[in-house]
This record gives sequence, C-alpha cells and structure tokens, in this order.
Amino acid sequence: MLWYICALTVALVHVGADVDVPISSHWNGGFQGEVCFTIAEEMHSWTVILTSDQPISSLEAYTAVVAETSDGGKVFVLHNKDWNKDEHVGDKLCIGFQGHGNGDINPKITAAIHAGDVTSPPITAGPGQTLPPTTTPRPTLPYTGEGFPSTLKINADWGNRFDGEFDFTPTENVMGWVANITFTKPVTKMEVMAGDAISHSADGLNWVVVNKPDHPSAHAGTPLALKFFGNFDGGSPAPGGTAILTNLGRDKWTVTPAADTDKSKYNYNDVLYKSILFYEAQRSGKLPSTNRIPYRGDSALGDKGVGGEDLTGGWYDAGDHVKFNFPMAYSAAILGWGYLMYSDAYKAAGQEDYLLDSIKWPLDYLLKCHTKPDELYVQVGDGGADHSYWGPPEQMTMARPSYKISASKPGTDVAMETAAAFAIGSLAFKDKNPTYSATLLQHAKQLWELGNNHRGIYSDSVQAAAAYYRSYNITDELSWGSIWLYQVTNDPKYLEVAEKYFDPEPAWGMSWDDKTIVNQVMLYKLTKKEIYKTAVEGSYKFWFPGGSIPYTPKGLAYRLQWGSLRYSSNMAMAALVAADAGINPTEYRRWAMCQIHYALGDTGFSYLIGFGNKYPHSPHHRSSSCPNLPAPCGPFIMSSKEPNVHTLYGALVGGPGQSDDYTDDRSNYVNNEVACDYNAGFQTAVAALKSLWLRTEHPQQKGDDKCPFTSGSGGAGGVVGRR
Repeated sequence: MLWYICALTVALVHVGADVDVPISSHWNGGFQGEVCFTIAEEMHSWTVILTSDQPISSLEAYTAVVAETSDGGKVFVLHNKDWNKDEHVGDKLCIGFQGHGNGDINPKITAAIHAGDVTSPPITAGPGQTLPPTTTPRPTLPYTGEGFPSTLKINADWGNRFDGEFDFTPTENVMGWVANITFTKPVTKMEVMAGDAISHSADGLNWVVVNKPDHPSAHAGTPLALKFFGNFDGGSPAPGGTAILTNLGRDKWTVTPAADTDKSKYNYNDVLYKSILFYEAQRSGKLPSTNRIPYRGDSALGDKGVGGEDLTGGWYDAGDHVKFNFPMAYSAAILGWGYLMYSDAYKAAGQEDYLLDSIKWPLDYLLKCHTKPDELYVQVGDGGADHSYWGPPEQMTMARPSYKISASKPGTDVAMETAAAFAIGSLAFKDKNPTYSATLLQHAKQLWELGNNHRGIYSDSVQAAAAYYRSYNITDELSWGSIWLYQVTNDPKYLEVAEKYFDPEPAWGMSWDDKTIVNQVMLYKLTKKEIYKTAVEGSYKFWFPGGSIPYTPKGLAYRLQWGSLRYSSNMAMAALVAADAGINPTEYRRWAMCQIHYALGDTGFSYLIGFGNKYPHSPHHRSSSCPNLPAPCGPFIMSSKEPNVHTLYGALVGGPGQSDDYTDDRSNYVNNEVACDYNAGFQTAVAALKSLWLRTEHPQQKGDDKCPFTSGSGGAGGVVGRR
C-alpha cells in the first residue's frame, strides 16, 4: 500500500486580497491549514498577515518565517524565507501552517499578501503583560547523503509542466523525512502533495522537500510515494531526476557507558553520569559551549519578569516547557545535599565537576528570580498554553507569562524551599567559589525572612501553579528551610523554628511538597535527640513490608500510581542518610538498595532511559520525541507509536502500576513522563550506594543483598500517614 499524500483544499487569490483560509483538520490543542495565492505582480520579498477570530497560542509555518504576533495571538505576520522571496506573475505561493490553542480549536482565519516587508506597529509590554519569545535555532541534522534512493517517474508531460513521482521503500520506520532531489534540467517550481519544498539551488537543479505535518511516517518495507507537479522551461521532454529520502526520525547520537570501576551489581558510575545528562537535556536559556546534548539549542531567551527582569535559564520541569520553581528548587536542594553527603562517590565516578555545574544552572536562574528581598518569581510559562504545544522548546512562540510571590502575596513554602537550595548551594561551593557561596547565603537569609514573616501557601497566591504543583502545607518547608540555614550559620533562631514545626507522624512520602522524613532525619543528625530517631523509625515501620504501604509482587513500595518510582526512590534516599546517621543501618541500607535496584533492572527491565539492555524508548517528553529539523513536530508525533527520536539518557520514568505492569507509551504521562524531581532523590540514593561501596559497607559486600526486601521488624499495622 502506497503512502499517498493528498493536497489540501486551497484558496487562489490575487495579491492584496483578503481570503478565507480553509482549516483542513483540528483536534484538542491544535489545527492545521494552508492558504495559496496566485501572484499578480512581481515580488522580491513578501509578507502574509493571518488574522484569527480567536487567540492562537503559537503558530508554525513551514514555508515562511513567523515574524510577529500581536493582538493577543489573533494576528500573525509571516515573512518569506530567503529561498522563496522571488515570486513571479502567475506563480502560486502556498503556505501550510499548524496552530496551537486551548481545547478543540477551529478558528476562522483570513489572510492577505503584500509585496515587500510589511510590519505591524512596534508592540510594547504593558503592566503584567509578557510578550512571546523570539524563536531560536534548534540543531539541524546535517544532510550526509545517506538514505533511500529513488528515480523520477514521469506520469504526464505538458511541455513546460509535468506530473512527477518518486517512490521510496525505506528499510526502517520513518518519523519525519527530507528528500534531496537532483533534476537533469532546471525546475522552476515544485508543488508537492506530501511535503513542502523548503529550498532549491539557484539553477533549479537541486531541491529539498520536507514532509508535511500530517504525513510524517512510513513503515519499514512499505512504499512511500512523493507526488508533485513541476514547472520547467524549454519544452519537452520533462526532466529526469534522482532523490535520496533521509529519515529525520533517527538520531545516531549514542553515549558510551561510564567505566565500571566497581564490582557492584549495577554500574553506579554510569547511572550518575547519565542522570546528570538528563538535567542537561532539561536546560532552558542560552546553552553553554560545553552543551553535551546535540539535539538541544538555545530556547526561551525572552523569559522576563513583569518589570522586564531577565528570567532566562533554569530547567524545564518535565516533558513540557514550563519552569515551575518549587520542584526546581527542591531538585537543586536534594542534588546539592547529595553532593555534601556523598562527594566521594561523585569524585570516584569522575562526575564531581559535572554535578556542580548541574546544580549551578538552576541556582543561577533562581538567583535571577529573587529580584528583591521580599519578591521571588516562582513560575515562567502558562501551563495551559504550554501543554497544548507539542514541539521542541527552541521553536516555542507562545507567550510565557511570569508569576511571583511577595510580602502581600505570600508563598512560605516556595520561599523556604528556595532558601534551602541556596543554603545547600552555599555549602557546596564554599571552597570552590567563595564569592558565589556568599551570594547564595545572602539570598537564602532574605528568603527565609520573607517566608517566615509573611505566611501563606504559594499556590493560593499564584493560581497559575495550582493546577500543576498545588502545595498543601507550609510547616514542613518552614522546618526544612530553617534546618539548612542553621546548618550553614549555627544561629539558634533557625534551629528553634525547625524544631517548632517538626512533625513526628510517619511520613506519607517524600516529594517536592512533603519534607517530613528528611526533616526527621536531619534534626536527628543535628541534635541526636531521641524524639527524632523515634520519628524516623516510625516512618520506616509505616513504609516497610508489614506496614501500611502496599508492595508490588516484585517488591516495589507502592505509594501512588503517578510517579511510583519517585516516592520509593526518595524514601530510599532518606533511609540511606538515616543509616549513615546510625539509625538501623543494616536494615535501612538493604531496603533502600532493593528499591533502587528495582528501578535499575531487578525485574528484568530498567526504568532509567539508556541504562541496561531493556529500558523505555517512548517517554512523555516533547523535546526528545521531535524529529530532527527541518521536519515539523506536533501532536501527531505525541500520538505516534514510534519511539522517541532522541534517547533521553538518564531520565527516570514515572514507573509501573501496582501489579508491576508498565506500558512504554508516549501518551501515558501517568507512568511514562519524566521530571526533574523524579531524578533528584533517585540520583542521590545512587550516590549514597556508590559511597557505601567505596567504604566497603554496601549490602552486596556484606552478603546481605537479597531482594525483594523482607523484614521481621516491620508491622506498623494501623499507623496512618499523610501527605
């Protein structure tokens, strides 16, 4: 069966006339259309203005540059690309595009074409308004001549125009493609059914065609037909031609595993290496020259505060492109804490410098967000608009509003979390960068004062965060932030607050919103008071077999379906820290090891992407799923069953269901999304296990590594935990 591509219905008009643009298809979050103009005057540059009856969050045009957006996303100004700037009388110019918005959007759009560069009046941001960012280049796959060949078939020859076809038979599944065509006679115009002609040589002998959004794929062994009409001069016969079709849905970049310097069951060096790579793949802003992720480029360079403050940088939260500062600060804090505890592991694995560089990236961004002593930006990007866009961050065009807390709009939880991240960072960089360390501590103190003196839940003040990272409590962050300020300063006022808000109840689970267990562990480390040790033991009786947490048949402590591995990994990390503080070290270390080893492959499957022989290939993650440029990306990629184009090395997926069931499906964001906070506790737990190996205290070295974990000291029975 041939993969034929049908032409969209088009409107043919003269230069300057308004035309209704047909929308060929629409779906939840997007739509697709194309408009064509018959050129009535010579043009050496042109502008098309699209006007919609409703806001469009972003627009992607395949044969034009989206130059401006105005009127709240209702007006888009498109300029020619360099290769199609010259249009002659009688030519037909077609512009296909894909738009994104909220819900099942089906806008009414009109279009007008003008000769020359027509621009709209300068747009300035009003109070509280954030303008769309300028798109930035995404790395493009260089054309190497590799691919699937075909020879031109002429279906009809009308003297100066012909009906042509290239038939390709790919030997691998294709997700996005580009065809490089060589003709034997100059071709002056191509009208392609399956794709868009995006460039050609000055002599008309070489053309480049990329797939349209609704025709990205072909299965191995199934013919793909590229049908088109071509114009040529000089009369019959029509040109001959050859073409190479390159699969843009394949990335040859691979990562060599880190050297396995230990004899442990799993290569902890490789886990640390790849987990740090995942955080580099999540970077927003201007990337450094040392960027190690070849498919990532600069992005969101227009992120600003309401007063124009520079808010570029930081990490994208998960599979999307919003910067949620609460889980970002939490992740930076947990990773930094892991370095303070287990720097020996990072040094031995050759990852110390990479780890410090990794946590400095979000810390630098969070410093930018702390614009005044009593003001902290806590989010950049709108979740609704962002989640309706499936594409790489480098090509975002939707507005990215910013949100902040202050004395009048309090957010104790996020202020204290950020203070903890800064305090931990100040310790991590104390010897290597004393000036930076002092800056972090100064900001930590100011944010502690803001959070302590102006109490409130941040998601009550910032409603934009409530649907995604709603906070349910502030007392755990009051204790957590105070613990770390005390750790750095030894000022008793911080310890007083930390102990005041200590929670002795069993920990429901550890996450960006629940610091109960780590508060218990840290207060015991700092004070050695029996009350804190008792609390830690109560939490793990609640979590161990025989307690109140269910277990999967293969031994995973199963707190929730959404991100099941996050909770088990986080509690494993805290157990390893508690063990190092002298609390039931043998039992806690074996339980923690079993939880981490479950994630790494004890079930026969690794939930860490790129680690082991069997691991997820289709995480719910936009950037890694999109084909190489110039192929378009969109919702059709998300719903495809093809694996992600790029391997998202080191990302921990959400995890299995309660019966150890798991489906590697990109649309399954419950089990198959990734997130910065998922990796933080997990990576720190692996560093702890690596450190144990270096100290000859690992359960495997002691012959106590049997999994799944069983314990005769569980039995918390009816103990009830809470978030």
